[in-house]
Parts: sequence; structure tokens; C-alpha cells
Amino acid sequence: MSIFRRENGPASSAASGGSSESPAASSSQKRRLTHIAPGTLVQGMISGPTELLIEGEVQGEIRVESLVMIGGDGAVEGRISAPVVRVGGRVVGDVRAGDRVEVAASGSLEGDISAPRVVIAEGAFFKGRVEMTGEKSREPRRAKGEGANQKTPAETGKT
Repeated sequence: MSIFRRENGPASSAASGGSSESPAASSSQKRRLTHIAPGTLVQGMISGPTELLIEGEVQGEIRVESLVMIGGDGAVEGRISAPVVRVGGRVVGDVRAGDRVEVAASGSLEGDISAPRVVIAEGAFFKGRVEMTGEKSREPRRAKGEGANQKTPAETGKT
């Protein structure tokens, strides 16, 4: 038994002649994450296919093809474009998401949001506009019982 090496890890199974990937390792390798650690400042554009966790500071545009999470101590100054954006820290810039934008109670977002679904938790700070995009109908919803056969007071001559 070793203190520094796992007995069932990739190194031990390769040494024993087995496969170098266990089922758990192969599934965890499918989920890739880029982490910007606390105390780190990144200036410029960030793009790529992996999930992004920001606990430091980013000054510039973010365009990724996966989840973007801004942690409680994270800060972004610039536009964000991703399928899903979760704001737990501070964002100053427009946010565009293909699926949804979530602003947690600890989050602060100053900028416009464009997404099919938007969740702003109680206690969160938000200053900007929200545009609900996507395949949803742009017509206002009718209350139950309202139909095309009902006439407005102006149409019936009653006021």
C-alpha cells in the first residue's frame, strides 16, 4: 500500500497489464474545465470548447462552447457568450447565452442579457435590459378562457 499513489489508479492498472483508463476516469476526462484561480488576472479574449470557472479576474471577451461560471470572488469586465452562464461574482458587460443565464443571490451583473431563459435570484444585483430570445412565441399569453371568439369592450360598443 502506498501513501502517494492510488492502488486502483491508472498507473497501477497499467502496471498490472490492464487498461490505462477505468470507466470513471474516461467519463471524468470527457468533462474538461478551464479554471482561472483567485488572484489571477487574464486580459484579452478567451475562447474554446471547455467549461470555464472564473474565480480570478478577466478583462476581455469570453466566447466558449460550454458552461461559464463566475465564482463568488470572480470578476469579468467584457462580453460573455456561451450556452449557459452562471454569475455568482461580478460581471460588467453584456451576456448572451444559447440556453440560459443565471444570476445567483451573491451575483452582480451590469449589462444586457440575451437568452431564452433568465433566472435572477432574490438578492442579486442587476442593471441592464433582458431580451428573451429563442423559439418561444412572441405573442402575449392569453389568460385561461380568453379566446379568439371573445371581443374587447371597444369591439362590442360597451365601455
